[in-house]
Amino acid sequence: MIKNAVTAQAVTGGNLFVDGIGMFGELTSFEPPAFEHETVETSSQIGKYEHVLPTLKPLSASFTVNKVDKIYFGLLDTTKQQKIYIKNNLSSMNGKETGIVVTFEGNIKVLNAPKFEMNSGAEVSFEMSATVVKYEIDGETSLLYDAINSIYEVNGKDIYEPIRKNIL
Repeated sequence: MIKNAVTAQAVTGGNLFVDGIGMFGELTSFEPPAFEHETVETSSQIGKYEHVLPTLKPLSASFTVNKVDKIYFGLLDTTKQQKIYIKNNLSSMNGKETGIVVTFEGNIKVLNAPKFEMNSGAEVSFEMSATVVKYEIDGETSLLYDAINSIYEVNGKDIYEPIRKNIL
């Protein structure tokens, strides 16, 4: 008997939380950062290739909520790091529900005030330059990146540990 190997998932709920303030608005969309490593071009005997370095390019995340609130404009204060949590649920074809929590620390670099359009929803969107990103799946940390403290863990393995050992 062949089991169905397809286990597609769909996002079936989500919300945004601002640390120290609580939950505001309903999250309508969220674009996580691309975890892209720096590379250097190098040569072999017969060709060139990119050597992938352990360092990541700067991380940015975008958020859109359907609530206008002065709290969101307050996030533009660049004198302090902001902390934002995204909590969402993934539903699988097999009936399994998976909780995802993504935590961001950094500064808001772009805030788009609501566009005026008669009889349409008011949305605020903002983009964060993140210095810390923590990605949890069902309570387990899958990825932790902390540029300030030189930490980069993937499934529990600290990628930066040998580098920190040599330079700190």
